[in-house]
Amino acid sequence: MTNHTPQSVDSLHAALTLEAMRLGVVPPSDLEQSTVGRDVEIDVVRRDLEQATVSGARRAFLGDYGLGKSHMLELIEQIALKQNFLVSKVTLDHAELSPSQPKRIYHAVLRNLIYPDRPKSLDGIAPLLEKAANCEEVLKKFATKSDKPMPRSVREQLAMGLHLYLSPAIAYTRALADEEHLRLPAHVGDKHAWIQTARHMLIDWIEGHPTQSNQDINDELNLIHGRFPKIYSLLDYRPWAKIYAYIINGISQLAKDVGYAGLVVVLDEAEFYSLLSSQNRMFAKSLFQAWSHAVCAEGEGDLPCSSDELLTGGYGIQRELPTRYSDTPGLYLVFAMTPNTDGIRVLQDALAPQYICFLNQLTAPDYLQMTAHLVDLYRHAYPSAVIPDGIEAPLSDVVNALTQQGQLANPRQTMKFLTEFLDLVRFEPQKLPEVIENLMFDSDF
Repeated sequence: MTNHTPQSVDSLHAALTLEAMRLGVVPPSDLEQSTVGRDVEIDVVRRDLEQATVSGARRAFLGDYGLGKSHMLELIEQIALKQNFLVSKVTLDHAELSPSQPKRIYHAVLRNLIYPDRPKSLDGIAPLLEKAANCEEVLKKFATKSDKPMPRSVREQLAMGLHLYLSPAIAYTRALADEEHLRLPAHVGDKHAWIQTARHMLIDWIEGHPTQSNQDINDELNLIHGRFPKIYSLLDYRPWAKIYAYIINGISQLAKDVGYAGLVVVLDEAEFYSLLSSQNRMFAKSLFQAWSHAVCAEGEGDLPCSSDELLTGGYGIQRELPTRYSDTPGLYLVFAMTPNTDGIRVLQDALAPQYICFLNQLTAPDYLQMTAHLVDLYRHAYPSAVIPDGIEAPLSDVVNALTQQGQLANPRQTMKFLTEFLDLVRFEPQKLPEVIENLMFDSDF
């Protein structure tokens, strides 16, 4: 077995990082170190996450193509996971994942859930429900099972701690986990097979998959002996944004209750709003407003509109649902878009101006910092390579000029260029003067 010295381990890490950068990818292990010119934004994110654990927080980041918006969102994800938040990032479009379709957005959020203790898995909401089903305090809080008839009015249900959707999901998850003591009618037959089918049915429903009717689901799950909260419909109707905001708020609170810091939801490419029809724009606006209300209570966050102005969807008691199950959900909602008039207008309808941040163009000192980091990383990866001293400043000047001219479109391309340039220095140092001369000519440096 080979004993690695700290230096060799460091060299290996640096080499693997550079290999990723040659492909235009920044590995998570180097994400923060590779981030330059974003100290203000990072401080904002850290403050937001702290605020989220108290009462919720929301933010919009706007940046033109090439300013590193995607890099910023990846950094938010990494910071949030390190702080024990569940994270979900959803990229919107004007067709399959339109912001005018709240159930589809909700489904994508749950499908993309990342857990800080299971970072390489996309397991949906099932692990969260399983943790909740094994936590007596959560069971008491969500009033998941009762020997008394469930009250019909939403006010009464909320007063006893019931969440209209998560409470039955938790209750049935707990019941289905106890296969040994689960009581079913004799006609069910293969008990184990029925349980597996029921689990899939339950998860598909709460995650917003296309499913059979809620009545059919209730009829099937009611075969379990005992009294459980009723399962309500989750339909792909455009006015239902308020209902899905209510569920997201509850999921974030549930995450806190089982030991996580909360939930971070990132909705990227919100500029697709401009491609929607006028009617779908109205529903998209409703989604942004409702989800903003799910984060912060009225009077606490300078919400541009009141809850009375939100579209109301659903049937019967569903229309009475609030946007918030909890006032302390641990929820952080992030919108991201390339600035355009239509997109900015819809954000202004959902967020106060102080929550909208514009990403600035990187400066010459930023490119110098990026170049110095890449050169240092390269020297650690390839100690035998002869990298001229003082190369950082002239190389960063070239990078800055190429960026200003649009030949390097974003920080990822810049890192790829720097890595390939240093490869040339390592393998063909005799060509270095010629390459630098050509670069200066091409960049009008």
